[in-house]
Amino acid sequence: MTCGLPTFATCHGGPAEIIVHGKSGFHIDPYHGDHAAELLVDFFDKCKQDPTHWDMISMNGLKRIEEKYTWQIYSERLLTLSGVYGFWKYVSNLERRETRRYLEMFYALKYRKLAESVPLLVEE
Repeated sequence: MTCGLPTFATCHGGPAEIIVHGKSGFHIDPYHGDHAAELLVDFFDKCKQDPTHWDMISMNGLKRIEEKYTWQIYSERLLTLSGVYGFWKYVSNLERRETRRYLEMFYALKYRKLAESVPLLVEE
């Protein structure tokens, strides 16, 4: 896609997310070769009838890459997600600490007195 060529890729995995079928490229199911061949023939027939069809798919592919998959976008997303993860880790640690303090306080106020009131087995 970044070379400006119409792209035909598997409909499984990453290409299924990257390519918008019929607009920025085409999804091919590798388990159905006849359908993939028909898709290629249809594409070249459309290009024969309308020479701008090739350019339209190529330009849409380049546009899709520029909008969604540049290093700038990737690095900004990575920094955002790492910030979110760091914040989540900080908050979840606080929650655990606060939960532990609450349980210790609850134990001290409620269970300690109950534990003291339980009769002990006295050795004779």
